Formats: sequence, structure tokens, C-alpha cells
Amino acid sequence: MFRSVNCSFNNKSSNIWLVERLTLPLPSLKLIGMANHKATKKDVRQAAKRRERNKYYGKTTRNAIRDLKAVTGKDAGEKLPLVASMIDKLAKRGIIHKNKAANLKSKLTKKVTVAKAK
Repeated sequence: MFRSVNCSFNNKSSNIWLVERLTLPLPSLKLIGMANHKATKKDVRQAAKRRERNKYYGKTTRNAIRDLKAVTGKDAGEKLPLVASMIDKLAKRGIIHKNKAANLKSKLTKKVTVAKAK
């Protein structure tokens, strides 16, 4: 996932960490400054993993919310608990604030109840 590469910028040679995303067929590279301590290097690696994971959870939940808004009728009522659960997990993991989670769930519930009434 990480490899060290020697690069030169303005005739100065420096070590730079390149982060590769292994989940994509074509790896995207992200530059990270060189850490000086062993523990700091580990922290950089862990932060990169967490960032990728959090982006995945957030994007998946946003897609589920979008799909729930598009659905009408009885199907929306069945999907609401699943989406609400996803939102709660985001708040629990600290990806979004708990008040934002409450606001999202409230808006979705209103939208679903209006869709059921029609």
C-alpha cells in the first residue's frame, strides 16, 4: 500500500510517500510528507486507511439516501429502517455529527410518510 520514492523538486532530492489505493483497478497516488519517526509513519498509514474507509461508508450512505428519496410508496417504508441504521452508524463512528444524523433521519421520515399517504 505504501512505497517510498525518490523525487526531485527544484533540484532538491527528497523522499516522498506514495499511497496507492488497492481497491481500484488503476491505483490513484496521493503524496504524503515524509514522517521522521516510526510511530508517525504508522499513524500516517492508519490515517490513510481510516480516511478511505470513512469515505466509503459516507458515500454508500449518501447513495442509499438518494435512492430512498427516489422511491415512492410502500417500498420507501421498507427501506427507511435500513437507511436510518446506516446514518446511525456514521454518527457512531464519528464520520458525521449526531445532530446531522438526527436531522437527516427526520427529513427522510417526513418524506417517507408523505409518500405513503399519496
